[in-house]
Amino acid sequence: MFRFYNTNDLISELEKELLRDHRIVQLMLDEYDLFLISKALFEAVENGISVEIVVVSTSHKKSMKLVNLCKRLIDLNVQIFWKVDKNLFVKEDYFGIFDKEYLISKLEQPNFDDAEGVIRFKNDFFNGLALDSKKLSMFDGDIQIEFESDRGIVYPKEEIILRWEVLNAHEVEIDPIDKKLDIKGVLGISIEEDTKFTLVAKNKGTVQKKSVFVRVLKIKEIHFDVEVLDPVINEYISLNSSAIDQERYAVYLGQKVKISWNIKMLGKLLESRLGNLPLSGFHEFEIFKDTDFNFLFKSLKSTQRKIISLHCFKDSSLFKEKEVEVPIKSAKKKSITKNFLYLVIDFFIKLLK
Repeated sequence: MFRFYNTNDLISELEKELLRDHRIVQLMLDEYDLFLISKALFEAVENGISVEIVVVSTSHKKSMKLVNLCKRLIDLNVQIFWKVDKNLFVKEDYFGIFDKEYLISKLEQPNFDDAEGVIRFKNDFFNGLALDSKKLSMFDGDIQIEFESDRGIVYPKEEIILRWEVLNAHEVEIDPIDKKLDIKGVLGISIEEDTKFTLVAKNKGTVQKKSVFVRVLKIKEIHFDVEVLDPVINEYISLNSSAIDQERYAVYLGQKVKISWNIKMLGKLLESRLGNLPLSGFHEFEIFKDTDFNFLFKSLKSTQRKIISLHCFKDSSLFKEKEVEVPIKSAKKKSITKNFLYLVIDFFIKLLK
């Protein structure tokens, strides 16, 4: 005799019916409901009932706890099918059919002329899901892993592509990616430092690992040398920046300045006023006012800016030293060092004001 019944407490009703005298039951549930009803299922199977289950999920990922439960049920000849369907998962139209004649469902069923029509409809629906689903088999033994990165050397924040395919496993993780993954997939990820990716694959009896290492190259910072022509010895001397984190230099008004560079990277060098520049070269000029240079280096991997600020100070004594006879070159350098020290002191006094 065909009959059907819907209830909000589906699991409790199924548990009670499983313990009655039935020959076959067909269940459509999600994995959480499967855990809830597992105790009653084991009792029913021990009593000789045949069980077919369609588990509805949103992905193919399975926890090891679920794998172990399914393994125990499959060992008892329970047939389990895995159906990935987000619409069914959200709808939650779960049910159980006992002996092809009694339906217990969570939702109200469409209107039919009689109970037989409802049971036949749900039975055909269940059989269709089973045919369209993947039947679970519990993998054991050797796990096969293919795991690779499209590039082994990158620059910071560049994206790499990880590809993997695993056979004979139920659970796949990639450290340090903090999530469960499908047994086959492609993932793009950006990294900023050297990273070792380790794929961990598990089945009920084995754990296998395979790693790939990606090195991240540090971007070299572009560098400029700033020199001034000393009128006493008629040679260029190097200047140090007056600020730790900024390219600020003190020079004398009317002094000859030379900015040079040698960039050993592929790219383009530009300056806001000078335009396109060679990757190795210099710019030489006499300075008569405070001047800023805004250099821009563009490569395939990065864009770097360098601002060089030159601040002018009047000091006629330095230029008068051209007429002074200095007996040895070391004495000239000593005099220059002293004058430059005065220049720096004068520069900081003006900053404090």
